[in-house]
Amino acid sequence: DWALIPHLRVPELGNAKGRSRARAELGLDEGDFLVCSFGLLAPTKLNRRLLDAWLSSALAAADGSLLVFVGEFAGGDYGEEMRKAIARSPFHDRIRITGWVDADGFRQYLAAADVGVQLRTLSRGETSGAALDCMNYGLAIIVNANGSMADLPDDAAWKLPDEFEDAQLVDAL
Repeated sequence: DWALIPHLRVPELGNAKGRSRARAELGLDEGDFLVCSFGLLAPTKLNRRLLDAWLSSALAAADGSLLVFVGEFAGGDYGEEMRKAIARSPFHDRIRITGWVDADGFRQYLAAADVGVQLRTLSRGETSGAALDCMNYGLAIIVNANGSMADLPDDAAWKLPDEFEDAQLVDAL
C-alpha cells in the first residue's frame, strides 16, 4: 500500500546560470576550486567533520581553494565551536559560512561549485534535497551511506561508508 513519490527536481544542466557568471557574481576567479556544503549547519550534517577534513587535506593550503558552507547554523553551541575552529585556522580566509541565502543565492553557489559534500548522521529516513540539487547541477558529490544516500548508485557519487574515518573524507576531498 505504498506509493513512490520522487523528490522532484527540474533539470538544471544546460539551464543553470552559467558557471563563469555565477563565479564572477560571487567574487570568485575561474581557477578557484570551490567545495560547498549546502543546507542548515547542524551536528546531524557533520559540518565540523568536513571542516576538519578540509583543513587536513591538501586543499586547505592550495591557492584558490575555498570551503563554503551555504547555509546557517541551527543554533546552540555547535555554531560557536565551528566559528572558533575557523578563526584559529591558518586558512580562515579560505572558509566561509554564508548564513541563510535565498533560492537564487543557493542556485548561484550550485552553479559555481566544483564539489558538493553532503554528509549525514542519525537519519530519520529523510532524503537530502541538497545532495539531489548537487547532482542536478552536475557537481561531483561526496556523501556518506547514511539513510537514503546508501541507495545512490556507486558510480553516481563518491560514497563513503555510513560511519567513515576522517582519513577517508580527506582522501575523497
